[in-house]
Amino acid sequence: MELSIADYERLAEERLDPGPWAYLTGGSGDEWTLRENRAAYARWTFRPRVLSDVSEISTATTVLGTRIELPVIVAPVAYQQLYDAEGECATARGAAAAGTGIAVSTFSTRSHEEIAAASPGVLQWCQLYVFRDRGATREHLAEAAAAGCSAVVLTVDTPRLAQRERDLRVGFEIPSDLPLPYARATIGDAAQNPADQFALLDASVSWHDLEWIASEASLPVVLKGVVTAEDARLAAEHGAAAVVVSNHGG
Repeated sequence: MELSIADYERLAEERLDPGPWAYLTGGSGDEWTLRENRAAYARWTFRPRVLSDVSEISTATTVLGTRIELPVIVAPVAYQQLYDAEGECATARGAAAAGTGIAVSTFSTRSHEEIAAASPGVLQWCQLYVFRDRGATREHLAEAAAAGCSAVVLTVDTPRLAQRERDLRVGFEIPSDLPLPYARATIGDAAQNPADQFALLDASVSWHDLEWIASEASLPVVLKGVVTAEDARLAAEHGAAAVVVSNHGG
């Protein structure tokens, strides 16, 4: 019987190969930041108040003008077909069942159109990594808008992929036949590790590109990976609709 997140985590480790499991759960370097993330959440405690009328409660809220029933949007996770045969389509159905949405990775194994067909009406955001080939990025944004994505989530904390030691120790590689509709034409058909693929991203992306991305997509742009107040202010000054405070899972 699965009753908690820890139960699902145990089952996932049992079912997955070592490579995908390392990529999914690992952090960078010595994983100090990953441990600090978990410790930080453990330090938060509730201050429950009693004798409040809870006969009718709601977790609904509005994000960028869209109502969601659960105030948690599924974060972008790459290569999801490694974890389920239906990839992001299965994740989208799960998000819709919970009354929320999904941010779809540039390294998605399913197109935005496929996801929309699998879960009609689901809130879909397009997570964006900018390739050095800006043409590939333009095509990605156009397809996302056509499929009904309502925001672009620009990940800003990965101009270089950190050394992921778990991946390297188990020799994790992305299979050459894994469908990657927004990346495969750029990265080629050879089996590669994530560092090889992320090396094709444009490390020169700066605040000036934010307006270009917003104009290409004609959608609000959310910056994912902001960890300082200074950068949050700069994001607002350059037209970002929102920020995601994140260190990318450590």
